[in-house]
Formats: sequence, C-alpha cells, structure tokens
Amino acid sequence: MSLATQTLTTGDSTLKLDSALVATDFSPASHRAVLCATSIARRHAATIFLFHVVASHSERAVIDGWRAGQAEVMGHLLANRLDGVQYELIVRAGGICDALARVMSEKNISLIVLGTRGRTGMRKLILGSVAEKIFRQARCPVITVGPNVPDEAAQADPRRILAATGFAAHSLHAIEYATKFADYLHSSLALVNVVTDPAKSFGEPGVKERNERLKRLGSLILEPTTSKPEFFVEFGTAPEGVLRAAEKWKANLIVLGLHEVEEFKRRETTWANAYEIICNATCPVMTVHGAR
Repeated sequence: MSLATQTLTTGDSTLKLDSALVATDFSPASHRAVLCATSIARRHAATIFLFHVVASHSERAVIDGWRAGQAEVMGHLLANRLDGVQYELIVRAGGICDALARVMSEKNISLIVLGTRGRTGMRKLILGSVAEKIFRQARCPVITVGPNVPDEAAQADPRRILAATGFAAHSLHAIEYATKFADYLHSSLALVNVVTDPAKSFGEPGVKERNERLKRLGSLILEPTTSKPEFFVEFGTAPEGVLRAAEKWKANLIVLGLHEVEEFKRRETTWANAYEIICNATCPVMTVHGAR
C-alpha cells in the first residue's frame, strides 16, 4: 500500500499543516521526534497522532503496545510538553508501512516526524529498511530528527529555515515549499548551493562560480517574502556544504528536496546525501518530494 495522501502543495494559497504523525517506538530518538512535532503543532494549532505499531497481532502484544503508549503520553503530559496541543494515541498491529498508510489516509496526515538513532540506522535506510520506505513512499513532507539534535534544538521553533538546492527540479520544488513555509511562520529563510566540482573551487574560477551561483539563487525568489532571504554558496561535497552553511547561519530547520530513483542508485544520489546530512545535522531536517 502506498503512503500517498492528500497533502498541501505549493500551489495552495496558504499552508495547512493541521495533522502531524509521529512514528514512535518509545526510544530516546522517538522522544526527540515528539518534541519536534509538538513545537510545530503548537504553532499550527495541529493535532499530533502518536503512532506505534506492534508486529504481532496477538491480543497481549496489542495490550502491551497500548500500555507503553499510554505511559509515553503520561510522561509528556507530566512534563507539560502537550500543553495546548491536541493529540491522539494510535496503536496498530501488523506491518508498519501498511498500517501507516491506512492511518495517513484515515487522518489526512500532512506531516510525518521520525527520529533516528544514528549511522547504523542510516545505513539501514539506504539498504531499504522500513524507515527508508516511509521516506520513499510518503508524499507529504517528512521531518527527521537525527542523533546529533539535542532536545532544545528538537523543540525549537523553526525560525531560521535553510533550504538546499542543486537547481534540479526536485530541489526547486523544495525551495518553493520552504519559501511558503517560512512566510507562513514569519521565519527567516536562507538558500544554499554547493559547488562540488574541485576545478571550480579555488582562485579566480571559484570567485566567478560563487558570484554566478549567488545570482542564480537570488533569481529563485520570485515573490516578496516576510524577510529578505540570505544566500550561501559553499564548496566541497553536498553534505559538507549544507552542514557548513547550517552551522554558519545557525539554522534550526534544513529543507531538502528528494526525487524518485531506482533502488540501486540511492547509495550515490540525493538520498544518500540526505541521510548523511540527517546523521550529522544539529537541527531537524525536512525532506520534500519533487512533484511527480
């Protein structure tokens, strides 16, 4: 079953993030994802769905899942993390992708928030794990809170949004989305492009390339925005450049565009770059699929 659902598009006059689903296994990584989702839900007056899947269909397994979920909710309530936020706990049995697809359709989910434990998990993503399938199949934006994101950063308002682009169609779609998202939140926006060709990275060629790409970045903002965007051109690998710009600018949300590729190519494409950025970023990372 596909994880496609009705979601906002950049053609909408306003953004409507009114439902966020947090996939949780009650681990510390999932805890940070809940912190991130509650922050965004509070800003958008959105409902959070805490979603947990148990592999077994046995009554005992489902009951244990509900008990664990209720304990998780109680912990967040006692810590005042759910104050002012509508929430619902959902526990399902079976395969996570099928169960998630059904919930996304039932609840009209417009955002998924995930946590990841670290590099081992990222390698599994590239090899085609359940989480990778969520990235690949979900048509709505996905925010991933990586292992280097502290609790404070996970729950920080996305006031400084950095969108990366290589000028391909899928990344331009992400720029458009990030621009509208920043406007909706009255947040600051910056765009970054990374020069990966070593021959254009030094001396006069480097200066010329930087100036040309800065001009091109400026041309991507076609409509007035809440605040004047900033532009960065970095040199090196794509993950290095994006992370460097995020650190310089103190970004608290990175936006990346993804596009569908063959399974065997994901290790060497924007998917692999996205995973590396997620693994090393100190703020959450939003991935947005290019329009099909």
